[in-house]
Amino acid sequence: MEISQELSDTENLLRDFISTRLTTVFGPEWIKQSGVTEDRIQQWTERMQTEKERLASGKLDERLLYFADFYNLHTLLKKLDTLC
Repeated sequence: MEISQELSDTENLLRDFISTRLTTVFGPEWIKQSGVTEDRIQQWTERMQTEKERLASGKLDERLLYFADFYNLHTLLKKLDTLC
């Protein structure tokens, strides 16, 4: 496996972990209670829309967290740390 693929897979596992834990704490609408700003959520939504258009015939993961920057994951991990 190529190192870039390994990094991508690891990042996505981290996204899955964050999503699972925040869903457990806050429920399926966790993103509204996560501390992420509306502007940031809008940026993620725009990225998702751009990817949908780019990959019109391909499969796309529609979980909004998959369109967050890596440094945003740090913020969410800190939120989890304060909850646990």
